[in-house]
Amino acid sequence: MSREDARGDYGQPPTDWCDWWSGVTRLTDDLYYGWPEGETKPWFWHWCTARNMWDGAGTGGHDLIKREPLHLEPSLHWPGCCGLHGWVRQGTWCPC
Repeated sequence: MSREDARGDYGQPPTDWCDWWSGVTRLTDDLYYGWPEGETKPWFWHWCTARNMWDGAGTGGHDLIKREPLHLEPSLHWPGCCGLHGWVRQGTWCPC
């Protein structure tokens, strides 16, 4: 199933349907982040090509170096699904 075939609004980017985060920000067409209420670190949505769906994840195990522009350490990695892996530095996604 492609993103275009996904059910309902969830085939669209999180900016179209994620209303429980303030300020959903696009890093790439397949990666977005936002700040759920009460959280001190951002959460991410990425388009998982293995599951053909948006997958959300927190960053509790990461250090928030800078909020604006966003900088997290260490790298973000989703080994349990599509294997997406990269860094967020200076508000930019840098694939590994």
